[in-house]
Amino acid sequence: MFTPGRARKPVARVRDSYDGPEVHTPAPPPASLMPPSVAPSPWPSASVPPRANVVVRNSDKGGGADGNQPVFVCDLPQQLRSAQGDATLATQSDVAGLQGGMDGKSGLSWVLRGSQLYVWNHLRSSQSCVLNMPQLGVLSAEDTWLVSLVPHRSDEDLEAFKAFDAVSVVMCSSKSLSLVYWPDAFRNGDKSAVTSIHSEDTGMTLRSSRKVSGRSGASSTSTATSIQASATGRLGTCVAIISRSDGELLRCECSAESILRKNIAREITVADEGHSIFVADNNSVRRVVWRSPPDGTSREFLLLTAQGIECWEVELTARGDVSKSWTYEISSDKDAMLDFSGQKKAWLLDVQVDDKGEELTLLVASFSKDSSTYMQYAVHYFSYGGGEIKRKAPPQVILPKAQVEEEAFLYSMRLRIGGQPAGSVVILAPDGTATVAYVDKSGNVQLYNFEIACGAGKVLDASVVPAEDAGAWLALTEKAGVWAIPAKLVLARRLEASERNPSHSRTGDHEMIMEDRSHHGSGEALALQRSSSEAAVGSNLDHAIVSRPSQDEEAEAIVGRLFQQFLSSGQVNEAFEKLQRAGAFERDGEKNVFARTSRALVDTFAKHWASGGGSGSAIIATVSSQLADKQRRHLQYLNFLAASKCHDELQNNQRAALNEILEHGEKLASMVALRELNNTRAQPKSTSPTMFSQYNAGDLSGAIWDMIQLVGDKARRNNVVLMDRDKVEVFYTRVSELEELFICIQQHAAFLVQRDQSVRVQIERVCELAKACSTILQVAIAYRDAQQAWYPSPEGITPWYCKQNVRSGLWKIATMLLELKVEGDMSEPTLTAVVMRQVEEMTDFLLEGYAGAITAKVEREEEYRGLQMEYWTRRDRLLTTLQQHAFQVAAQKAGRGENAEQQRLSILQKLYTPLIALARRHAAFPSLLQMCIDLDDHKRLRTLMKESMGLKEGRFSRFVFDQCYQQGQYARLLRFGEEFGEEVAAYLEQHPLLLWLHQLFLRRFTRAADTLHTLAFSQKSAPPNISHRRRLLHLAKLSALAGGGVGVEEEVHRLEADVDILGVQEVATKLGVLGEDVVAPIQLVEACLNSGSRELTLCAFQVFTSAGAKFCTGNRSLLEQAWLRAVDQDDWLGMKKMAEEEGWSDEHIMQVLQDSLLYQASRHCFGESHASSFAKDVSPESVENVIAKHPSYPEAGQAMLTAFRYGFYMGSDLPEDEDEQLGGELMVEM
Repeated sequence: MFTPGRARKPVARVRDSYDGPEVHTPAPPPASLMPPSVAPSPWPSASVPPRANVVVRNSDKGGGADGNQPVFVCDLPQQLRSAQGDATLATQSDVAGLQGGMDGKSGLSWVLRGSQLYVWNHLRSSQSCVLNMPQLGVLSAEDTWLVSLVPHRSDEDLEAFKAFDAVSVVMCSSKSLSLVYWPDAFRNGDKSAVTSIHSEDTGMTLRSSRKVSGRSGASSTSTATSIQASATGRLGTCVAIISRSDGELLRCECSAESILRKNIAREITVADEGHSIFVADNNSVRRVVWRSPPDGTSREFLLLTAQGIECWEVELTARGDVSKSWTYEISSDKDAMLDFSGQKKAWLLDVQVDDKGEELTLLVASFSKDSSTYMQYAVHYFSYGGGEIKRKAPPQVILPKAQVEEEAFLYSMRLRIGGQPAGSVVILAPDGTATVAYVDKSGNVQLYNFEIACGAGKVLDASVVPAEDAGAWLALTEKAGVWAIPAKLVLARRLEASERNPSHSRTGDHEMIMEDRSHHGSGEALALQRSSSEAAVGSNLDHAIVSRPSQDEEAEAIVGRLFQQFLSSGQVNEAFEKLQRAGAFERDGEKNVFARTSRALVDTFAKHWASGGGSGSAIIATVSSQLADKQRRHLQYLNFLAASKCHDELQNNQRAALNEILEHGEKLASMVALRELNNTRAQPKSTSPTMFSQYNAGDLSGAIWDMIQLVGDKARRNNVVLMDRDKVEVFYTRVSELEELFICIQQHAAFLVQRDQSVRVQIERVCELAKACSTILQVAIAYRDAQQAWYPSPEGITPWYCKQNVRSGLWKIATMLLELKVEGDMSEPTLTAVVMRQVEEMTDFLLEGYAGAITAKVEREEEYRGLQMEYWTRRDRLLTTLQQHAFQVAAQKAGRGENAEQQRLSILQKLYTPLIALARRHAAFPSLLQMCIDLDDHKRLRTLMKESMGLKEGRFSRFVFDQCYQQGQYARLLRFGEEFGEEVAAYLEQHPLLLWLHQLFLRRFTRAADTLHTLAFSQKSAPPNISHRRRLLHLAKLSALAGGGVGVEEEVHRLEADVDILGVQEVATKLGVLGEDVVAPIQLVEACLNSGSRELTLCAFQVFTSAGAKFCTGNRSLLEQAWLRAVDQDDWLGMKKMAEEEGWSDEHIMQVLQDSLLYQASRHCFGESHASSFAKDVSPESVENVIAKHPSYPEAGQAMLTAFRYGFYMGSDLPEDEDEQLGGELMVEM
């Protein structure tokens, strides 16, 4: 593709320049194209006739497993290999018409050879077909076809794992525009295709904004340039968009019955000659790409035109419309044109869009203003947002100086994006070359030219392995099948763009790599090094290759060498000191060199593997042998750490690293147990009416097998170095990634247990998964218990089986079991018991996982409340379901009769025993309480309540008290106080309405009095009315008297005063002046005085006398107002006038004065007890001074004073004769 300014070497002559011997290898697979270390294709295939000889370069031999060579993915379909191998079938027209392509998202590939179209899934080799082209009249042998594959899926979530519901194929002749359509290629490919022959009178009208020089309308010689087809949501139908070089667009609606064409009117803007650097047919459309996935019934696509990009929207409904959304011309964008400032001519060759439809990448070829003897290739980046396209970043010049090519050659170039290394692109040329361009961290563009062997043929297309992140590049070749390009290979075999020669010194690079390998030793040390390298090729490959310190690599090599010496001689030879000097103890966790070596041991690939074509017994034997050997080597590695004293150092200072090493042992043991479980499952079984009765001997199907395939497939996709390995081998080899099994269950449960299966099959498959998970975790925990002395202190370390991924997988299984239990109760009741047993096991492991994770978070002082709430919610749901099921089973088995209840309780006791133990471990208080109630076992309940009394918070006893209170079982709650006195007292601190009763039971009378006193005036725990509050005060008084002690008289006096004050408010409440809420004394006095009521005015003085001296002293103005309001309540002037006119007797005058409110207030405040605090703090003289302020005092003041003094003395404790003498004196004064 990219060459300097000289003639390209013909592909046919490359073979003549190779001096090495030819290797004749039968197919399949094309082993001659693989490095010797790469295992053959894992998929079975029958032998076929030998095909054309393929020559392997020296640089392609060896090293494929560590990412230094392309990795074989799959071969071409058998029929295609047979046709290529039969020289009599290889006609000139066949060779000339060989085309191919790939669809990365669906994993589909196709090759058109002669009149046969081969379609297969390069990720699932079981899907393939051969489609025979129909006769469409006389077609040119040089005619090319545009092909679009349309996968149909009913569930997009299973996109990467479930076989397609159907795959439609749309083909369009580039010259004649004839269409061929297969609605379902894999299932009905042998049926006749639907065809449509283009008619010239179906042309469309192009609307141009300016006249095109030398052209008018659509050219009859125009060719189709691009095709894209999309599923419509209806199986077997699709909509295709076809672009032509003259700018014409066609919308083709394809179905099993017909193909409907529709011309799309497209307005064309033509740039004036001399004003645009972009050269091409002015109205041409070079490429059609989908901008985004289908959105309902429509989908957007982009058109790459001569001047820029257009966005259109097509309706996917029957006879839907196509409309333009927006247009972007590069020449109108000043920022973008800055990138073309040094160019005089430019060709827009191809455009690609990311999965989100927001990032656009353009491949552009151009002539410099300084010279037209060479061309420049560059990649330009744009972003779409806010309804407009903007220049995202400066362009990357792939080749600054390349050979000048013809325009037809340029427009045949294709761009691919989205592969590893991140940000790299692949450029495909029509001469069959594929170049990976990558911009390193320093901004330099580096190239890798893909080639595996002479005679492998051209690269037909490139794609990306579908993975969670960006996948590795895939290349489809003419004769060698599909190969993956590891990112490590791109980085290691890079060529500087300025060198302009992609074939520069590959052999030298390879020799340098092989020489570097030799420094790390040989034998098992090399195996450890390779496994460690494979472990590094993961989610962050660039970091693993570029940023890993050389000191770590050296230390890891020393560990491997010393371990080998220990195995051979049993001596450690000052290993600890050597490793300490090498810095082996400087890193903790999984980056520690000891942990990395351990991971390399458990993840080492076998030298020989039974491929997918072998029998099930061969696979089982290979796996078992490999895992047993790894267990042996890992134990030897632990002994090496102990003998070299490295274990002590790790145990003290690198606890996370040591825990990682020992967890590798756990996972190894779990993997062995899983293999044995799967092996046992595949053995002949006795007929069972409930479980697994459909499996035969040696059967390797089922949920576990599918899960293994999924996990292995995911590992292969994320690490292209493993693409040539069998999925089963990858799964059982990547021991350290055992958590991926649980991630697979959580993410792809819908595939493992499909809803369209019968309930029985669903239950069997879920139970199979549950059994696998429980086996793994049981063995891991047993390993940890048995090897506890090896483990470091666990503070702050989260075991692998307590982490989020494992918990999510277990929860997914548990929820599926619960859902199927509901369905199974109706259709498969015999399986309910099996389901619930699995639920119980999953519950145990899941809750233990939560407990371990929360404990580690607490020890690390991290936030754990959110995780704890999730733990409680799931715990209660699972245990409640288990408890309810056991209750139902006991009721069903007990039957009816005299002893039915006794039988029910006996059965329930047996069923509840393990559940109670589980609930106790995880403090599932609701379930514990309910089970004790169901069993009517109060003794067990009280025992459980006592067991939890040592906890500071969250006690079971407190939960029981709370449930009694919430359910209104107050008597039961107080009865618990007989045995749990202090516990009940502490709980009732929040519930004072019951607290005083418990305090009386405990004979704490003084505390009960305080509680009652506080409760009487409480607003939070308010009694229903004022009368109830007064009763509480009376009870408080009795409690205080019963308690006795120092200060009881003062406390009783205070309670009596409060009783009086509440009595005043009770009167005010009855009169409607106040409500039931208790108010402060000052507010009560103001309300009484403002009411105007004679009764309440007198009550105000009761508040003053009860509230105490401090209250009177602090509210003297309010007290003066009260005396004046008392004077206002009687007509003193009228009283005096009537006494004079009517001549009242002394007895009558005394009676009138006694009826006055002033007399009653005086008698209440002073006369009833001269020893009261009020009489001590408020003198009668001061009151007389206040009375003197009344407006009527000058005329009736004598009567006012007489009433006041009369009340003062008449209510006193004077002797009777002195009382009569005082009354006579007052009468004389009046």
